[in-house]
Amino acid sequence: MPQLIADRPILSMTSALGRIMAEARALEQAGRRVVHLERGEPDFETPAHIVEALGAAARAGETHYPDARGSLPLRAALVEKLARENGIACEPDDVVITIGGTHALFLAFQALLGAGDEVLVLSPYWMAIPKLVGFTAGARMRALPAYVDLHEGTMTPADFAARLRAALRPETRGVYLNTPNNPTGAVLTREQLQALAEVAIERDLWVISDEAYEHLLFDDARHVSIATLPGMAGRTLSVYTFSKTYAMTGWRVGYIVSPPELRPVMGPLLSFYSTHGVFPAVQSAARAAIVGPQQAVETMRRAYQERRDRMLAGLEGQGAIRVPVPRGAFYVFADVSAALAGRDVWDLAREWLGLGVAVLPGTAFGAEYGSWVRMSLATRTEDVVTAARALRGHYATATTRAAG
Repeated sequence: MPQLIADRPILSMTSALGRIMAEARALEQAGRRVVHLERGEPDFETPAHIVEALGAAARAGETHYPDARGSLPLRAALVEKLARENGIACEPDDVVITIGGTHALFLAFQALLGAGDEVLVLSPYWMAIPKLVGFTAGARMRALPAYVDLHEGTMTPADFAARLRAALRPETRGVYLNTPNNPTGAVLTREQLQALAEVAIERDLWVISDEAYEHLLFDDARHVSIATLPGMAGRTLSVYTFSKTYAMTGWRVGYIVSPPELRPVMGPLLSFYSTHGVFPAVQSAARAAIVGPQQAVETMRRAYQERRDRMLAGLEGQGAIRVPVPRGAFYVFADVSAALAGRDVWDLAREWLGLGVAVLPGTAFGAEYGSWVRMSLATRTEDVVTAARALRGHYATATTRAAG
């Protein structure tokens, strides 16, 4: 019998999210109600003017082979957006339209990593990163814990730079950065990013900057694109998506901005031979998202902040779940070490499923996060309140029983 699957580790990787969703689905099929805090998809509909732009473009005949780099009108609009909102100066040929942010990251790793190379991935990291690196030819990743300490202020920028230097090896080619961060909600400050930039310049490293949650900021948080820092424009690949800002997850459209030296690689070669480009009518809709009204973006951002506040307030009065206050994205990354009682975090996740609350174990974001869980705020406000009430009630009851 022929071998059915190539002998590559990437092809046998499993999904922690798929696993917890399957368990939640089984409970629902048995008639149980489950609040889904494990998923990272906006629960809002795509704004109407974007949907209308798609239909108009398709009816106008934008259904043929696209430019592999992306339509010029969309890339030109993004050049203006990048200058206005991110402070990044570039030309249309430096921008490539991709099948979502995941595809943009795939292109970045394919362009930069070869056999024997490694990328240093700041952690906790988005769960797709090991798989995306795994698709490269003979390269690998290594995780470096950073976001929790930076977020909680237990590591200064100087300490961060020192930690980076100590972690680097001769084969380290670049660093993967994600701010605002999934799952912690950390938003790195300019000073923290300057520490990373200092090391990148000193050691001649690339930075892959994942800025998927750039518009989802809370309180006084400000997003800084690392490509704008001195010396970083020529060594940064900045990745963006329409999925989170405009609730366009199913549309599969994002973009990557890279230095001019990568023009011959990113669009004409990697983009063309991985997808042959993005559906042209979707690109026109994406342009409508960029140049059209932005009220819906602010409405969604406010809703996520309200849900964050409701979650934090709902968990008050119990000592089993500690939540560093997220400053961006739409997740709560909670320290549950006090609730584990020596158990595996998956056992805790199943216990919470029994309460009707689905969360994602922290090990999905790095093996060292076995005492953490991620709870998504991308669900109805009433579901956030219900989940927090169930968890607080559970641990208040457990505390009362222990005291008795």
